[in-house]
Amino acid sequence: MIIPLISLITISCHSKKEQQKKGTVDNLTEGIFPKTIDHTIETSSGMVFTLTEEKLSHSVSNILIQGVNFPNSMEIISTNETDPIEQFNVMDLNDDGFEEVYITQRSAGSGSYAKIIGVTSMSDNSYGEIIVPPITDHDDLSVGYMGHDEIEFVKNNIIRTYPIYKDSDSNAKPTGGQRKVQYELITGEAGYILNPYELQM
Repeated sequence: MIIPLISLITISCHSKKEQQKKGTVDNLTEGIFPKTIDHTIETSSGMVFTLTEEKLSHSVSNILIQGVNFPNSMEIISTNETDPIEQFNVMDLNDDGFEEVYITQRSAGSGSYAKIIGVTSMSDNSYGEIIVPPITDHDDLSVGYMGHDEIEFVKNNIIRTYPIYKDSDSNAKPTGGQRKVQYELITGEAGYILNPYELQM
């Protein structure tokens, strides 16, 4: 479920307030760069994150995430010179009673690769970045993977769907069908991990 979010959008030397029903970002409109877009995201328990995207160009952004009212955390989670934000969502993927923030990115160019950034709440006392291994780190899921993926937030699930390319396929014509991947949030030795597994279609 996409929760209504309020965003403050600041472009160049003027700003405007705008309410959003969906956490999506328009990356198709041409504009003047650099520019900064700020979003305020609130979980159902009242915890607040600020999400700042410094758009350096149409295809390159700096992304900063910070919790506002967590008693034991104030750190800024940042990713520099990365792909632009496409959408963001709040959900409790591991059903522990505390919602995480998930941000999807999309690269420019023919492959249009998608990525995920995740931030988890530790009992609303602190927060930290979720480890999100790329699809290419998983041998079974990376076979035939060449981008063109779509990431959807469906109820309380994260679903990634992408075409499967055979060795002889061109970039525009995959012939291997589709693969659908669902994510689970698990705890590992290094922290929380967003773990993908294939769904049978």
